[in-house]
Amino acid sequence: MIDTNSRMISLGVLFLRCLIGILLFIAGSGKLFGWFGGHGIDAAIQGFQKIGISTPLTYLSCYAEFVGGFLLTIGLLTRLAAFALMINMLVATVVLFPHGFMGPAGAQTAFIFLIIDIVILMAGPMAFSIDAVIFRN
Repeated sequence: MIDTNSRMISLGVLFLRCLIGILLFIAGSGKLFGWFGGHGIDAAIQGFQKIGISTPLTYLSCYAEFVGGFLLTIGLLTRLAAFALMINMLVATVVLFPHGFMGPAGAQTAFIFLIIDIVILMAGPMAFSIDAVIFRN
């Protein structure tokens, strides 16, 4: 009851990595390429410009979600990806917070992603990852 099972912690981090990785990959690919019902990069640029974010930063944000989401899912360069996504979600939380925390335009989703990224950054990729295979010993 009180022992810590490192395999279960690794499995839990894997679930978090896959959850956030897949969701951010889908979001990023929708913003970049219009996949999964997204509207593509032109719509993303227009939407980001409305809230004061420049075109280069829009590309940076979209590619962070797309590439970072993929890397988190497979567990490759995990801490680097988590750090980039943490910054991205911190900015998203700050930008969305004036619209409220809850609700369709609120900051709650970006904040949840921010916290998950921080947990992954702190924990690392754990046992079930490509990083563990590559960097073992």
